[in-house]
Amino acid sequence: MKYFILNALLFSTLFVSAQELEFTGKLIGLQNNTKVILSDLRSRPSGKRFHDTASVSNGVFKFKTVLPGAGTYALRVALIGQNPEHRKLYLDGGKVQLQGKRGELKKAKVSSDAPYMMDYILFTELMESQDVFARKKLLIDTSMMRMAETGSYDGLLKAPGLLDRMMKVEKEAKAKETELAKKWLVENPNSDINAYIIKTYLRSKINESPVKEAIIKLSPAARRSFPGIILTSTSK
Repeated sequence: MKYFILNALLFSTLFVSAQELEFTGKLIGLQNNTKVILSDLRSRPSGKRFHDTASVSNGVFKFKTVLPGAGTYALRVALIGQNPEHRKLYLDGGKVQLQGKRGELKKAKVSSDAPYMMDYILFTELMESQDVFARKKLLIDTSMMRMAETGSYDGLLKAPGLLDRMMKVEKEAKAKETELAKKWLVENPNSDINAYIIKTYLRSKINESPVKEAIIKLSPAARRSFPGIILTSTSK
């Protein structure tokens, strides 16, 4: 009984420490006392949302906190009326650094020695390097500009061929996402971000054999992430 309690305490300590996050960010041009917020993108099974706030000092902000679990979080810099920016990140724990320029948060460099973060950065860079996604963004920006000019969808609908090009590139982008996600799972079967990849990019392929096999092979860290909990509970 004594050893069982000691083992339980040790496991609990390891689990909590794995969720401890030290996130340091530096953005050139960021003013002192600017508010920076780290929060859940969606409610957890408990119904509660994680939310933490930091203030900028000498151009640097820092979060030292315990996350409720691995998953996607939103990093928001500044409040309404202060040129707010936001960026989605997959976080679990460990030390994470962000460095870049104010006004270009989505281009800021993220680094970490944590295995999950190194994989997340690698996979994100792989996705962002694809031409189809750049073409998709360009068409979306163009459609937004057209609609802004007319104040309605008319600007989009009346632009020659724009809607057809958007539908075509959307289909190409979805196919490329699926291709890259499946390839990643095959080449990195033990990656801690695999539950996130399946949940984000292969949701419609969840009943296909390769995806089912990937769920079975999820690493312990991937299984205890929020995407992993959802996937393993629904696949039973």
